[in-house]
Formats: sequence, C-alpha cells, structure tokens
Amino acid sequence: RQRQLAEPSVRHFLARMERKTARSAGRFSVLDLIDDGADLARELRAVRTLGDTEREVALARLIDPVVEICEAGAKCPDTGLALTDIWRYFRHTWAHEYRAIPGRQMLVLVRNAARPRRPVLGIAMLASPVMRLACRDSWIGWLRDDARARIATGAWQAPAFADALLSRIDASISNIRWDDLASSDEIVCPSDTVSLRLEQRASGAASAREAQLRAHFEQHRDERGRVKPHRGDVKFANASTDWRLASEDLLFVRKRAEGLAQLLFAKRIFAAAGLAASPDSALSELFASPSGQRAIEITLAEFRKAGLSSQVADVSICGAVHPYNQLLGGKLVALLLASREVSDAYARRYGAQVSVIASQMAGRPVTKPAELRILTTTSLYGVGSSQYNRLVLAAADHPELEQDLRWGAIGKSLTGGFGTLHLGAETAHALRSMAVQRHVARRVNNRFGEGTSPRLRQIREGLDALGLKSDAILHHATPRLFYGCELDSKAREALLGMTDVSTHAPSVHGIGAAWRRRWLNARVKREETLVRLAVLGPNSVWATLHADADGQLSLPIEEPRE
Repeated sequence: RQRQLAEPSVRHFLARMERKTARSAGRFSVLDLIDDGADLARELRAVRTLGDTEREVALARLIDPVVEICEAGAKCPDTGLALTDIWRYFRHTWAHEYRAIPGRQMLVLVRNAARPRRPVLGIAMLASPVMRLACRDSWIGWLRDDARARIATGAWQAPAFADALLSRIDASISNIRWDDLASSDEIVCPSDTVSLRLEQRASGAASAREAQLRAHFEQHRDERGRVKPHRGDVKFANASTDWRLASEDLLFVRKRAEGLAQLLFAKRIFAAAGLAASPDSALSELFASPSGQRAIEITLAEFRKAGLSSQVADVSICGAVHPYNQLLGGKLVALLLASREVSDAYARRYGAQVSVIASQMAGRPVTKPAELRILTTTSLYGVGSSQYNRLVLAAADHPELEQDLRWGAIGKSLTGGFGTLHLGAETAHALRSMAVQRHVARRVNNRFGEGTSPRLRQIREGLDALGLKSDAILHHATPRLFYGCELDSKAREALLGMTDVSTHAPSVHGIGAAWRRRWLNARVKREETLVRLAVLGPNSVWATLHADADGQLSLPIEEPRE
C-alpha cells in the first residue's frame, strides 16, 4: 500500500478527490462524506441514559444504514462525486494495495442515512470466487469424500443424490455444442471409442492453437519483443455475435472436446452401475471403484462450475471506515451483504448477462441465473478475524429476521496457499516477459475461457522458464481462515441440485435494526469506545493516506476486537 500511495497517479487521484469542487448542491470533496467522530460521540453519549425502548429508537435516528451499489457513471446525490471514485478512495485505506481483478465484481458502499450528507459507513466488494478452494468445496460437499461421508451418515439421501448426479450430467452435456464432435447415438449411449476420439480431437486442437499463438507472436511483436494478447474474435457479447462460429475457435474446440469426453465417460459409468434404477447399491459400487470415483468427481466438478459461475460470490473487500470502525461497523457491512437489496442488485446486474465463455461452449447465447446462495471470504492473515467472530443474528432474538443470519468459520489453511501478492510489480513484469521469450509465444492472453488467474499463470511460466521451482516461490506460506454465509438454510443442498429453495434474505432495514440491538446498544455504553470515536473523522482518514504516502506510520484502521 505504501508503494502504491507513492505513485504519482494515485497521489493525483487522492488530491482530486480531496479538493472541494463546485457541484449542483454546493462545493464538496470526498472528505465531506466522512463522519465527524466527535459529533457522533456526543450524540451517542446523550442516549446512553435512556431506557431500552427509548434508546433503541434514538439509535435508529443516529445510525440508519443504506446500501448503495456503485454502478458505472452513477453519481453521489449528496456531493456529485462518482460512486466508483468514492469507493476507490476508501479502498486505498485498506492494508494491501488496490488492484483490479478479472471476472465479476460489484462495488458496494454502506452509508448512514441518518446523518448529514449520508456519510460512508463502510465499503465492500463481491467478486468471482476462486475455482478451487479445498475447505470451501469440502464444506459445500463438492468433493468426493465429503459427498460419500454425507451419504453414509444420512445427511444426504442416496436417491436424491443419484438423481442430482444424472441431472447434472445431462444439463452439462446440453450446454456443450457437440454436433461437430459426436453423433446423437453416441450422446445417448456413449462408448469407450467416442471418449478416446474426443480426447484426440482435443489434443489436436491444443497443438494447432500452440502454433497459432507462435504465429501471432512473430507477426505482432514490436522491436522490444513485446506482443499484444491474442484475444480471439469474441471479446464481449452483443446481439450480432455469431456464437456458433465462435465455438469453432481452437481454444473452444479443445475445451468442448475435453469437456464432452469427460461427461460421456461419467454417463457411461453411471449407466453401467445402474444408478437410475438402484441408487443405493450403485453409489456403493461407484464410490468403491476407480472409474466410479472418477465419474463422481467429474460430476461434482460440474456442480462446482455451475455454482461458482452464478450462485456463489467471494467477499474480497469488507469493512468499516473511520469513525464507524469503533462501533463494530465492519460486522454490519458483512451482514448487509446477505441482504435482499444486495442479492437483488446482483441479480439485476448479472442475471440477464450473456456469458461469453458458456455461449462459446454451447454455440448459442447462454445466460445464467444470478441467485446468490452463499457468500465466502478469506482472512488476510492466519489469526482470528474480529469482524467475523461470533457474527450471528438469531431469528429468535430479532423479529425482523425470518431465519438465522450467520457468518461462520468453514476451514483453515495451515500451510498457506499460492499467490502473487508478495511479488513486486517489476518482478511480475520481468517474469511475464521471460515466459513469452521462453515459449516464443504469449500463451496467457487474459482471455475469457483461457483459464483462471492469468497473472499467476504468467508468473509461474516465467519462473519455470528460469528453471526455478515455481511452487516454492508462489507459495506464500501465510495461513488463512475461511468463512462462509448461507443465504438460506438449504443453500448447500441447492448447489448440488438436491433441493430447489428460494432465499428469504432480510432487508437492509431489518439487518440494521438487529445490528443496533445486538452490538451498537452495548457499544455506546463503553466510555473508552466513545473516547476513541471522538478522534476519528476526515482528518484521521486524510492522515492515514498521506502519512503512508510520505513513508510514515499510518493510523490504525483495524476494527477493535469485541
């Protein structure tokens, strides 16, 4: 963060946001959206002596959270500032640098409608989840051993699980264009022969694409050896896109052939085991044999892909800003992400969106549902997160809730994972250049369908080209804690096709009332909290950002422990 805050472009952005500019409603800067902690502390101190009922009403008049989705081009009605710029400004106060990420991302501002100009209470971002995360996949049931254990304990019923497996295979096959790869008879009754032929077709397409990328490199590289990415003919979806033609791109011929080969293998194994007619005995047989295990793993991977593409979101940014971090505002922001308003906004943004990857796989326009069922997040460090600690609102205690609202720990990585956060920008650029020189081609093109985490793959290629052990360098060895929140009590079963539930997400208003009752009510009774609150505000946020830019120690932004 210190390095990024020192960049001229970032310093210019901060200065522009902090400079008062004439707007239709007056002259404002982003600092006008930061609440005055001293004034807020005085107001809160005045309600401490009220009775329980009167205090609850008074607190609602002081903190009334609302959610604001940062749409492109949208302006703050109170200051005229772009909502995305407001979000970015506060994002720079986080512990790690601000970097754009690929995939879906929905920026969220939480504001206090009870105070002048609705000051920002906190920020959050929902993003595309990572494709493979062992503890999350285990918690949901997307791993073979976990599925087997749940069948054995009776948590899942064998007939329901068998029906889900068969339905998932048929649905996944229908989402792949196969008319140029197999006959209809082979789709209905697959054999060993068709799977082998499809694997050969995939291998041939992969080799042809490798030659295509080398030719692109020779044709487009400049005098410094740089080459623009090979993005293919389809970069985004529009009404004139020829998806059938797009499915014949070599990248998608390979992906279609590989995917269909695996699905037809699983379909053949399930049929041979009699899964439809005798689910109990068939599942016992499948879990016991290598081919059966592979067939189940293929199908569970299809459940994972379907769920992660439209029903699971990762909370990559979530927390309160000064002065609300002293009032456990981070807990409020995390809870509000499970609100009906956020789910509806997510559905509006992505529900009718044509998927570039899925449409090229299917050879026709494909839209996916965007009904959030599960939220997940990861701690930055391997210690307990005060923000998610005991983050539960019981419906029995709060009439505004139809069901419990709960964030809970779902696993821990003791040895850390793989990433590039610990590598500097110059190092990453040099390794990407090395990868291009080594392969005489740009094999990672930041293209939809090419693979997840382009930055990680490019750097891995560069390290491998140098003869270094990429796993040893990319393994950051930082333990992480993982948390999850189900938006419905049967959300995990729904992600495996064993139930079709609709969410009963509470409103922002209801969550705000429950949060005030559960946390704020007790917080305002603590004099030490109000003392710390009183020194926070526009000046403390400004000092946090500009002290870092000058290489000095910043003020603490971590939320206090409960």
